[in-house]
Amino acid sequence: MIHSAEEFKRYVESDNEEEFLKSRDAASDYVWFDILSKYPDLARQVAFNNTISMSVLEKLSDSEDSEVRWNVATKRRINRLIFERLAHDSDSSIRHRIACNPKVPADILTQLASDDDELVAEAAKKRLKI
Repeated sequence: MIHSAEEFKRYVESDNEEEFLKSRDAASDYVWFDILSKYPDLARQVAFNNTISMSVLEKLSDSEDSEVRWNVATKRRINRLIFERLAHDSDSSIRHRIACNPKVPADILTQLASDDDELVAEAAKKRLKI
């Protein structure tokens, strides 16, 4: 269990593989939000953690960093709010990831099938079998 923002920072910056892997451990929402507040540059590493809660995923889905949003878009356990937010993302690669996400709701896929970006639209159509 990760107990503080400083502990997480130490893990992700470690050259020791065993220490680095501890950055994949669980933490409370308080700790995750503290990390994002104190060390916004570590948002990508937070997004890689598979134990983060829906609240943390929602916060990350609103990140200014497109790589953070892209990583959130790849997760299967995101909620409808996140799917909707990322389906309207200005970055087409994120909309494409949503179109490829196995858990995306059908109505959002239908919307993405008419996306201005051809790759996004084609991915959605393929999933819809249109």
